[in-house]
Amino acid sequence: MNEKILLLDTIRNHPEDFLPIVDHAWKVFPAMTKGTDWHDDPEYNLGWDAGLLDGKRPYFAESWATGGITMRTYFVSAKGMEGAKTSDLVKLLTGAGLFRPRNPGKPRAETMKFTDEDGSVFFSVNVTMGDENGTYTDGGTMYPFRELNAYNRKKKKEAKANEPE
Repeated sequence: MNEKILLLDTIRNHPEDFLPIVDHAWKVFPAMTKGTDWHDDPEYNLGWDAGLLDGKRPYFAESWATGGITMRTYFVSAKGMEGAKTSDLVKLLTGAGLFRPRNPGKPRAETMKFTDEDGSVFFSVNVTMGDENGTYTDGGTMYPFRELNAYNRKKKKEAKANEPE
């Protein structure tokens, strides 16, 4: 897991060498988030992952559960592949070994596009890992949020300490 945090640190310190990474990579994740206005069930944050899909395209992944469904969300910069479809993104992510649909013809994935606060456009690929009816996806590694949260808290504290008064 340390190599994953080192990768995030490298991306943070050398953004000119990489396509953007979603700002979720820098947040502190609570164990549980209360329900939202669109869904009353709480969300449980289960794990994370980060890496490179090629030499300069990072991804950030979150695994979470709500309402009896376990999900994994992969965030990937849309730069240079703005017209990609869900099937293209599933192929990219499965080709990188990040997950494997049990039924490749029905990967149980949906994609949304969004723009972050910095104006970077991302794909959010939401994959249903399983629910009370079964498991739909295998593979992929997720890491506990503990170390990532500790790293992000430390970086926020350092940034605050370096702010001019």
